[in-house]
Amino acid sequence: MIKVDKSLCLGCMSCSNVCPSQNITRSESSEKRIIHWKRCKEECDLCVEFCPARALTLVPFDENVPEPDVSFDLVACRICGSRYATEPMLRRIEFVLPLNLQKDSTNLEWIRICPNCRRDIEAENVTKQIVMERGKKSR
Repeated sequence: MIKVDKSLCLGCMSCSNVCPSQNITRSESSEKRIIHWKRCKEECDLCVEFCPARALTLVPFDENVPEPDVSFDLVACRICGSRYATEPMLRRIEFVLPLNLQKDSTNLEWIRICPNCRRDIEAENVTKQIVMERGKKSR
């Protein structure tokens, strides 16, 4: 059975991604992410191994212990406002990533921008570079 230290959980969902029995479920609304751990009799411990925050431990099965769950508010993208990640996840990335890698060449703090906006910005930048290169060649 899984024991969750809610104070350490990032809400990253690594555990639910690796659970072969699908005993860890997640639900997400436009503003919240909820992770729920069912009572698990298996002792595979993949979720424990893959938890980057070390928030999970394997404990003996006990029918009387409630199934844990944890809820996170999702952080809004600084560009489009869509909610895309939990605050603990973003703080963890900011903590482990060197400061010189937290901004792009235009000084944009990409960690606080959703993947869709990052992709759009990068596509626009690459397109500009290609157009500028073509302009130089045609001269």
